[in-house]
Amino acid sequence: MKKDKIISKTEDLVYLILSILAILFIIIETIDLIYIFYIEVIRFSFSSERPLSLAGVPIFFNILITLEILETFKNHHNTILSKVKIILLIAITAIVRKVITLDIKHSEYLLLVGIAILIMSFCLGYYFLSKKENVE
Repeated sequence: MKKDKIISKTEDLVYLILSILAILFIIIETIDLIYIFYIEVIRFSFSSERPLSLAGVPIFFNILITLEILETFKNHHNTILSKVKIILLIAITAIVRKVITLDIKHSEYLLLVGIAILIMSFCLGYYFLSKKENVE
């Protein structure tokens, strides 16, 4: 009984420390994203042949993934079903981030099919978990 209480308090402390670090990471990444966006807007010209850079997209998805991880920390005492749903959502976000920044012209056909199957399987898993949660 006392051992479980110590473990629970230790988990809470670790979640608090990780949450603080995640919030600091989000703040730094947001400032970096604003800076990159500002630089791109200043350099942009309609007459120029140079398109807008996608340098901010990975940073944007880093922020989203970290927010989802914070959501997991916030709900760490919830059911295992909600934890698995959040983890699947983080995985979907991370994979989609990679797909957006992927150079499709130089990728093999089977790699793209594999990524599509992976995304679909995660989405189906999330869908079925959501249906199960709504039933309970």
